[in-house]
Amino acid sequence: MVSPKILLSLIESTVLGPTPPTPSQRIELLHAIRHSLPSLQSLLSYPPPKPSDRVQVQSKEVRLPDSGPISLDDQDVQIALKLSDDLHLNEVDSVRLLVSANQEWGLLGREPLEIFRLAAGLWYTERRDLITALYTLLRAVVLDQGLEPDLVADIQRFLDDLINAGVRKRLISLVKELNREEPSGLGGPNCERYILDSRGALVERRAVVSRERLILSHCLVLSVLVVRASPKDVKDVFSALKDSAAGLSGSTDTLSHQITYSLLFSLVVALISDALSAVPDKTSVLSRDASFRHEFQESVMVAGSDPVVEGYVDCLRSAWVVHLMLIHDGLDAKDTSPSASSNNDIRNIYSCLEVIFSNNVFLSWLNKILLTPAYQALTFLENPSNIDSTKALRFCNLPIASSS
Repeated sequence: MVSPKILLSLIESTVLGPTPPTPSQRIELLHAIRHSLPSLQSLLSYPPPKPSDRVQVQSKEVRLPDSGPISLDDQDVQIALKLSDDLHLNEVDSVRLLVSANQEWGLLGREPLEIFRLAAGLWYTERRDLITALYTLLRAVVLDQGLEPDLVADIQRFLDDLINAGVRKRLISLVKELNREEPSGLGGPNCERYILDSRGALVERRAVVSRERLILSHCLVLSVLVVRASPKDVKDVFSALKDSAAGLSGSTDTLSHQITYSLLFSLVVALISDALSAVPDKTSVLSRDASFRHEFQESVMVAGSDPVVEGYVDCLRSAWVVHLMLIHDGLDAKDTSPSASSNNDIRNIYSCLEVIFSNNVFLSWLNKILLTPAYQALTFLENPSNIDSTKALRFCNLPIASSS
């Protein structure tokens, strides 16, 4: 197993380096990615506390994997159990974390609270390295970064397998789970509020977790441009969007708004790109599922009582109606005779448009999202002009114009 730190270092030196990677660098990168597959598939999933392991730690002698027995003193036991309780970590893994923190920082003579914060900070650094590694790989495929086509193709094959194996479902779950007031998320009422980061700076745990959620939501946006979203993906992200928007009432937290924007854009990209993928010999993933089209139409047309949530749903309605119009135009091109499905699509389009214009959705897009400081600070694509148009066209199965 390759550590998250080494994996991220290899990815950044190969994908973001100032010079093209050498053949040996490419081989080393692909080897590291393959060996990191279990960690990426189970993204940020760790063994939970276990009574027998707690007893082992309390006995003051712990055997770590690939290591001999480690003797603990009373302070070690106290800190290890506090790490387990506060981070929802397995007790033996908490001891491993203490050993790693000692190797990284040197813990002799430090106060227990400082040791706890250093160990917790190291754990969050490992997590950040892993999700940043995934984010960087997604960007390498979606954005035009001047990489060799063969390397991009190798990375894309890996990401295809990873997404099809369920990592997008994991991303959606994490964005929701990490926002809970519990040890596995933002922290419970009795959890330590601060950690020491990789620079030794004191930072609030809540801010660190929110930053994780933002990177994960960016990964979600990019993943839709690598492998198209399924009907279940769309419904799950829609649920996450409404939950996230419901927490914004009266909030001035920039990260919370940015996470919600990212969830919205995941849906916008999913709907539009799926509709554009419909060509004469191939239907879109979403439109071929009649039950999804019916259920989603009903879901987006339900009027809510929360004006903040309703504003985001309005924006989604505008993407949904574009999806419906593109699909309808594609069906018309294939069959000139009207059908019950076609007539139903027209009714759905008109009902969506009526709400969109009645609520002045375009002004909402501008004033509530696109012109806000929180949106202006978003960097998941940095510069939209960097998107490789050829890759985008291939993704949508559209013909690519030649340069001649």
